[in-house]
Amino acid sequence: MYIDHKSNHIFISGMTRSGKTYFAVRALEDVPEGVFFFNLQNAEVTPRYITLSADDVEFKKLVELLRSGAKIDLRFPRYWKIKQIMLVIKYVSDEMLKAGFTEQKPIYLMYDECQTLEKEARNAVRLVATRGLYLGCRCVFITQRPALADLTFYTQAAEQYIFQLGKGEREYFKQKGIDYDLCCRIWVEKGKHSYIYTDGWKIEGRKAIEK
Repeated sequence: MYIDHKSNHIFISGMTRSGKTYFAVRALEDVPEGVFFFNLQNAEVTPRYITLSADDVEFKKLVELLRSGAKIDLRFPRYWKIKQIMLVIKYVSDEMLKAGFTEQKPIYLMYDECQTLEKEARNAVRLVATRGLYLGCRCVFITQRPALADLTFYTQAAEQYIFQLGKGEREYFKQKGIDYDLCCRIWVEKGKHSYIYTDGWKIEGRKAIEK
């Protein structure tokens, strides 16, 4: 298991090509629960994921797949406008809270580039972050700009996995009470695509997942 699996929300951050999305995809394919990946960047996934297009799915079928433990990779047509994408994210997020999942039999909702969520979609995802755990919805927030992500997303996450980030994100580290210079030393020591795990109490450097 690549995640510590504390039955809570997860926040994953890192600059472009730092390894954060690959880590999320690999880590979540190992969990027994269903996983729903809002794949905004058409990121590469592993063969265990079922790739579906947002313009050709039925919600009832999605729920059935997730109950069986399926890993779903949702792609958005390139011709879609941002507004259409946000409406789908809002709809699915709202409906998952009402789908009958439980703390004992939960699913994971994985939000790629969560800092880009707008208006109603952001509000819907914020609701999942605050109410989702006891309704069986665990969030995985992925972002390359954590300082721009909604504050609720990382304050509600018990586990954080931090891949290499630039100096522009120092304010985020300051808010989290994490020493940025220490993180830089760990990333160098552990090598390319390494990351830092923190649960708010400890900071631990970990090597990259092997491909």
